[in-house]
Amino acid sequence: MSEKKMPFEKEIEEEYDDIRLLFRSNDDCLFRGVLGGLAEYWNMNSTILRLIFLLSVILTGGLMIIVYFILAKLIPIEPN
Repeated sequence: MSEKKMPFEKEIEEEYDDIRLLFRSNDDCLFRGVLGGLAEYWNMNSTILRLIFLLSVILTGGLMIIVYFILAKLIPIEPN
C-alpha cells in the first residue's frame, strides 16, 4: 500500500531536493580550496573566480586575503 501524502509534504520534499551545501574543494584547490569550493557552489569556472579574487586583493589593498583566511576557517572541507 502506498501512503498518500498531503500537498504540504510534497512541497517540503521538493524544497530539500534543491539544497546545496558549501564546502572547500578537495579536487579544485590551489591553496585551501575556498575558491574552488565557491566556484563549484556557484557553477562557474574556478579560474575566472581566482582572477576576480586577485583583482579584488589588489583593489582592497590586501583586505580580501584576510577574508579568504576567515572563509578557510569557517567553510568545512568537502567530505570524501
